[in-house]
Amino acid sequence: MPPVVASMVVFCDPVGPEGLVGADFAEVVAGLVGQDYESLQYLFFLVGPDDEVRQAYESHIAQHLPLAAVRKVEGNPGYGPTQNAAARLVEGDNGLFLFLHDDVCLASNAVSELVTELSRSNAAVVGPKLVQWDDPSLLQHVGMGVDRCGEIDPIVLPGEKDQQQHDAVADVFCLPSACLLVRSDLFRTLGGFHPGITFGGEEMDLCWRVHLTGGRVVVVPSAVARHRENFTSRQPLIELTTMSETHRVATVLSCTSGARLLPVFFQMLGLSLLELPVSIATGKWKQGLAALRATCGGVLQFGAVAKRRRIVQQSRLVNDSEVHHLQVRGSARATNFLRLRRAESEARRRESFVIAKERERRQRFSVVVGCMLAAIVVVGSRQLFFRGVANIGQFVPFTESWRSLAAAYRLGWWPAGFGSLSPAPTGTALVAVASFFSLGNPALLRTLAIVGLLLVAAIGMWKASVSASSSRARTAGLVTYLALPIGYECIATGRWGALACYGALPWVIAAFNTARHTDTARASDIARQGVRLGLVIGVVAAFEFSFVPLCIVLFGLWWLSGIVAGGTTSIRGVASIFGVGICTALLLQLMWLGNYVNSNWWQTIVGFDSGVGLHKGIQELASFNFGRFHLATFALLYFFVLVVSLGTARGERFVLALRGATFVVAFLGLAVVGDTRVVNAAMPDPAVLLTVVALGLALGAIAAVEAFDVDVKGRKFGWQQPASVLALCAIAVGAFPLAVNAANGRWNQPSSSLSSLLSQLQKNPVEGDYRILYLGNSLLLPAAPRTIPFGSTDGLQLGYAITDDGAATLYNQWAAKKTSAVVSLENTLQNLSEGNTPRIGRLLAPLGVRYIVVPLIDGSRSTRAQPLPLPQGLLSALEVQLDFRRQYFASDLIIYENVAWAPTLAQLSDAGIAASKNAGSEALILSDLRGATPVKTGFIPGRATQKLDVRGGTVSAAIPSSSRWRLEIKNQKVLSRPAFGATQAFDIPTDVPEHTVATLAFSRPWKHVLLVVLQFAMWVFAVFFALGIRIRRRRQVEVTLSSDARDISFGGNQ
Repeated sequence: MPPVVASMVVFCDPVGPEGLVGADFAEVVAGLVGQDYESLQYLFFLVGPDDEVRQAYESHIAQHLPLAAVRKVEGNPGYGPTQNAAARLVEGDNGLFLFLHDDVCLASNAVSELVTELSRSNAAVVGPKLVQWDDPSLLQHVGMGVDRCGEIDPIVLPGEKDQQQHDAVADVFCLPSACLLVRSDLFRTLGGFHPGITFGGEEMDLCWRVHLTGGRVVVVPSAVARHRENFTSRQPLIELTTMSETHRVATVLSCTSGARLLPVFFQMLGLSLLELPVSIATGKWKQGLAALRATCGGVLQFGAVAKRRRIVQQSRLVNDSEVHHLQVRGSARATNFLRLRRAESEARRRESFVIAKERERRQRFSVVVGCMLAAIVVVGSRQLFFRGVANIGQFVPFTESWRSLAAAYRLGWWPAGFGSLSPAPTGTALVAVASFFSLGNPALLRTLAIVGLLLVAAIGMWKASVSASSSRARTAGLVTYLALPIGYECIATGRWGALACYGALPWVIAAFNTARHTDTARASDIARQGVRLGLVIGVVAAFEFSFVPLCIVLFGLWWLSGIVAGGTTSIRGVASIFGVGICTALLLQLMWLGNYVNSNWWQTIVGFDSGVGLHKGIQELASFNFGRFHLATFALLYFFVLVVSLGTARGERFVLALRGATFVVAFLGLAVVGDTRVVNAAMPDPAVLLTVVALGLALGAIAAVEAFDVDVKGRKFGWQQPASVLALCAIAVGAFPLAVNAANGRWNQPSSSLSSLLSQLQKNPVEGDYRILYLGNSLLLPAAPRTIPFGSTDGLQLGYAITDDGAATLYNQWAAKKTSAVVSLENTLQNLSEGNTPRIGRLLAPLGVRYIVVPLIDGSRSTRAQPLPLPQGLLSALEVQLDFRRQYFASDLIIYENVAWAPTLAQLSDAGIAASKNAGSEALILSDLRGATPVKTGFIPGRATQKLDVRGGTVSAAIPSSSRWRLEIKNQKVLSRPAFGATQAFDIPTDVPEHTVATLAFSRPWKHVLLVVLQFAMWVFAVFFALGIRIRRRRQVEVTLSSDARDISFGGNQ
């Protein structure tokens, strides 16, 4: 009888009761030891880090199979590439390879039956009947059918009893790779498993190529093997569905003949498009999306597919019609779907009425609750879609086109405030890309960017609770997270940064949960998960950079609570994924990172605050009450749920509850510190901190429901039972205010805002462009503020912000860099505070400031019932200014006009020319710039070149001095010079006539161009890598082996 080498790839997972060799693997080895086939040799590939776990596996093998050869595999190159190493290690061609998974336990006669049938049928590949590990009476696989699109027909139905209905030897198109007996000469001729297929699809590719050589693939039901088939739970970082679909498409395109290639490809594409809505409706959207993406991705892999086709065609001995005769007719996936539905219907008819009702109730509970939440969110957001989002807080209108945003990003001159020689924030580029795909509907994009974050939060929370044992526990976490007021308070008060944190935080926790069993995961899979996390953090950090330190603290608390609770198995994997994620997020902000390198770096990160606490109190903070959500105190019920989970949960459920409690205590404490200002340090927006508190409460709800199902029910009666029941009721009752607040249709967002009152300030007026100076409480300013002391005894600092004429735009949502113009403005405001001069208007004139606006009430953060205070003495200081004319005075807004202003781009009078050559407030106070005339209306600082209407004299530009700006008149360059000690001016020859067209141009630095290209490339690479999209062909995986240098051959036993 021919010799057989049994080659097994072993993933050394710490799955045993003591963290070493588990009982399952012990049974696998025992099955090999008990084989009645004599000419059998053993070769083991141990995959995993060289630690005590792998050493325990090696010792176990040596103890029970002392003649077995053991090879250690560095990293995790994949099942197929590792088994290919057997062809290189084993000498001779007159034997057979038995390829095995490490969760397959063979019956004692399995190998002998396989060898006998292989010889009798003259087959190339044979495999056993696979049954369920825990219940061998249930069939798992008796071979598999494959249609022309590579779709698998499993032949047996899930849960099908083994009643000898499949006990005849039969030709099949494909056999599972869990147990394959292959002729060694044919295996080497074909080149083994495809080296590019690491996991998923290696069996179909091999069997298809065997059919192309005329070989037979046969299932041998008399050989039986138990199969655990739990690859996904053991290797969660490896996305088997996505990889299997990608490999399926590549195999079909490589093995199909040229005449059938195009029809088959379009058939795959059509079926993928039809499958997607069906998969979404049945809750299997990942599989449908993976199939469509893999089919479309096959076009991108044209070069690799062409090369693979050439290799396959060299071994083709039969035409495609013979292979097609062996395949399933029609669509195997559609046929299997309908057959499965019929089987489920038949099973329901056979089971008892009570059991059927209970099972249906459990299945429908999550769906019903999810639909109710979705309906509430839609109803509560209806007015935001029909009437638009109010322009409050950070909810500014997207007035810039994607072209202007992209131009500002490429320019190297950031137009916020007075402008500065610095890169644009990454967020502008992201909004530009989103605007491009919005098909010219920025208003819809803005609404989706706000309301859509609720959906993002819901999906993320469902993914974050994937480790929960029941859908009811996951539903409890989802209900808790969506019912807490924080997300809707962010919408009502215009806190987009906090809302983005609310939507992204569950995805961060979901990334932490994927870090289990990373000891045997490939470095590329860990890196991919880390890059995905980095994309989540990077997108949020582009708008709210405080999310980065928040995630760092969150990771520290996750790690610390895991150590305290004893759940340390996944700490190494979490650290690896999080480390890659943070590095990726920072690299994606490469150009904008320099903005945070300054003496006020912490304030730049968390935002310039007013210097005093809001003193809302711990109860208001714990109930997430910012004044807009009705019945917010119901949120306190979820703290009771968290306490109950700590008292009733055990094991992994207690770890989850402890982590939730740690998040709540730590971040609620930080919010209280910022609210009371007991520590003289700026804190992030309390709404940002409270999003983590909401996350912790949701984790506590998950743990409480799981503990009720596992640790409380059926146990001895005690306080745990009534407390758990009350906790379940609290979860439901706590969601009641959500429905109440949804009735408003806008989540209590004010229907009007300060922007409607500011519409009286014209944009691009004929008298020239100007700027608006906002003064007051930093929480009420429509642009990202800076703060300075204002001489008040209560510590409240003066917030100020500069915008161009018209409403605040996206450009103003990041604090302007401190430049000479900003320093000049702060000095002017200091003079205002100290009352040094009544001519503050003249000091502001060179900066183009025409209007001074003091917001008092915005209807969201500051209301008539609870107005926010202003710095003491601000209004009285403004009233005494001789150059300020009160234009609008009301209880919610005050507007002053600076009658001494000069346009942003102005042709100076003779007096103005003389004044521009001096610096200092004393000289400016004595100067009057009202004789200046505009040289352009509609100046756009974010554009590289602009046309001006000039004459001989001096043109003043109210932007910080920079040699990068130049003026060109009839091909002659006019260089800029400093003006007024803060801005710049251009001295034009006196012989230049009136109405001469000049070009104001900005020369972008070449280093900035390189940084733009580099950052764009990093974003594209990160997205493609995270999605698993490849432009170039996959490199061949190298398998590195070590230890046990004994030779293996088909010459006999070793």
